[in-house]
Amino acid sequence: MQLFRVAALFTGMALAGGWTATCLAAAESKQARSDIWQDEPRETWRPWWQRDLTDDVIDKIMKGIQKRDPAKAKELTDLRQKDPERFKTQLREQGQPELDQIIRERFEARRQERNTKFVEWLKANYPQEEQALRKLKEADSQLYLTKLDHLMNQYGYIFEADSSSPELGAVLKDDFELKKRASELCKQLRNEKSDAKKQALGAELQEVIARRYDLIVRRKEIAYEQLLKKLDELQKQVRESKDEIVKWRDERTKLENVKQRVKALTDEKAHFKWN
Repeated sequence: MQLFRVAALFTGMALAGGWTATCLAAAESKQARSDIWQDEPRETWRPWWQRDLTDDVIDKIMKGIQKRDPAKAKELTDLRQKDPERFKTQLREQGQPELDQIIRERFEARRQERNTKFVEWLKANYPQEEQALRKLKEADSQLYLTKLDHLMNQYGYIFEADSSSPELGAVLKDDFELKKRASELCKQLRNEKSDAKKQALGAELQEVIARRYDLIVRRKEIAYEQLLKKLDELQKQVRESKDEIVKWRDERTKLENVKQRVKALTDEKAHFKWN
């Protein structure tokens, strides 16, 4: 049972990640169709820590360096004015502790956001569990976190599935209840002495297992339908990629793009330097 929960959880995450990757690929494909030079190797891209280095992040790192090494902070401040790109490289080297802290804070923020959404989902789907959890939060924060981890382990795979596919979430929720009922019936059967009651319990157990069977089949159908949607999207991208190649192979298009690229590379306009 635990193995299934873990597998279902990662499946939900993979599906969500898969759709995200598909959307990003589609966006990049559209961009490439408008400008062939955007399709150059990724190795030419700036590192992630430079692309995401906003002014707020830079200021936060600089404050940390200022506390640790005022002289180095002054040196970086001067370099920021003279050579912004070299400044970012130096900032990455000198501000590693601050960058690590920012990464930890972002991870913690995402974890807190996920926990908040999970508790909201729990309140909507399992209100008694959420109510007991809320009382623990008010009484004992450590017990609250322990209970939250337990509930996440118990219901997390349903929560993840429900976030990406409400129908799949509903199926898993129904299946969860049937599994609990099947476990209860098996326990009663083992302890029951009356043949008549055993027969009744056995009949109910068979009905529960049959309903679970139908839910498992439906779960597989949903997975199949999701695969078909992904396949349709991939086929669409294949067609668009083929059209793109035909477009770029046109000799006149090639000449025009080469001309524009040479112009862009050699057009050195004078830029006013404030510092």
